[in-house]
Amino acid sequence: MDEVVGRRTVAFAGEGAGVGELSWGQLDVWLKMRRLGRTFAMGGARPLSPGTTVDDVAAELAYLMGRYQSMRTRFEPAAGDRPPRQVVHDHGTIDLEIIAAGHGQDAEDVARRYRTAPFDYAGEWPVRMGVVVDGDRCTHAVLVMSHLVFDGAGAVVMMAETAARTTAPVRGIAPLEQARQLAMPAAQRHNAAALRHWETRLRQIPVPVMPPSRDVRSPRYHHGVFRSTALPAALAAAAREHGTDTAAVLLAVFAMAFAEVTGVLVLPLRLMASNRFRAELDGSVCPVSQNGLCVLDTTGAFGDVVRRARGAAMTAYKHAYYDRRALEARVAAVVADRGPGVDLDVNFNDRRFGGSLRTVPLPAGPDSEFAWVSAHDDPQSGFFLSVDGSDEVLEMTLYVDSHFLAPDDAAGVLWAMETTAARDSTVGIAAPAP
Repeated sequence: MDEVVGRRTVAFAGEGAGVGELSWGQLDVWLKMRRLGRTFAMGGARPLSPGTTVDDVAAELAYLMGRYQSMRTRFEPAAGDRPPRQVVHDHGTIDLEIIAAGHGQDAEDVARRYRTAPFDYAGEWPVRMGVVVDGDRCTHAVLVMSHLVFDGAGAVVMMAETAARTTAPVRGIAPLEQARQLAMPAAQRHNAAALRHWETRLRQIPVPVMPPSRDVRSPRYHHGVFRSTALPAALAAAAREHGTDTAAVLLAVFAMAFAEVTGVLVLPLRLMASNRFRAELDGSVCPVSQNGLCVLDTTGAFGDVVRRARGAAMTAYKHAYYDRRALEARVAAVVADRGPGVDLDVNFNDRRFGGSLRTVPLPAGPDSEFAWVSAHDDPQSGFFLSVDGSDEVLEMTLYVDSHFLAPDDAAGVLWAMETTAARDSTVGIAAPAP
């Protein structure tokens, strides 16, 4: 158990204050947290350079709180179905914990405590930071923030700007101003178009029929990691062959592999869109990522599926910015008419071009490898796949509900991605499926 031996009160000040409704990104996160009963806190521990002092870490915390409005935002309590309102402050203080190092895992223990302890959104800042000390030496900084502060793409911006101590004006409008603009007619027209996109696609497609899971387990939810040294070259070769990018090829490969394992040939899947291609959100350190609905027909020649994937993904990203309350009501109406199977809970997040939050290591051996990492009963998606990587290795992180798809079948989808990519590229893949 980590031991807090002191606290440093850190004062901060920044531009902007006020009270308003949630932005669409904040609302998306809040609804997700309420539905699943989890904080989805992000962050962790990092080692500090020799000579780093508590004052240095306190200065970093003051910089973060002063620069980013989302970090100095509290939230009025929700009332019934009404979401909370955001309250942005232009100054204040926050505590930096000082934790004594007792063993090598202390920093990770602190990060785990920060991530799992519920946030008091009305009474505390959505930011927790500590410094681990060993005698008079600072060994680690621990920084964890609520998902209401940022998403993955925002975290990448924050880390780069903090490392450089950027003083240039903040890029991207903050959530308080976002919320004001989202109430305007132009944003409401965009929201209506996004809702029409989702409803039209879900009413047009054949209702997917997933086979019953052949391995319902307890614990229910499983987390695995697949590292492939073969996929990067195969994707690049196929992209050259079909005159497109590897993102379109990877999406097509995933959909075809999923169809091979499950028999669902026309797949409605949710693509995570960073939404940073929107000029007003470029560089925003706040949650703005949302899901776009991509419906992909996997029948026919591989090249045809790739072309469909590129077009369907672009359409999904265009319509991935909306009021989630209105979307959930619209989807519920379709489900009431067509049955729950039409809203298949399959999620795909290609993070390679949005900035990975970690370095992806090569597999330990010469071939690709898959391993289950954990199992639990905390509710999550039916099937969620995130992709990180480089030109040498892809790392695919899988979360699967065993009530939705047997874990071994879910892993089989990832192995099938390798063989699917190999069939249409000039690069052979020697690693056999397990």
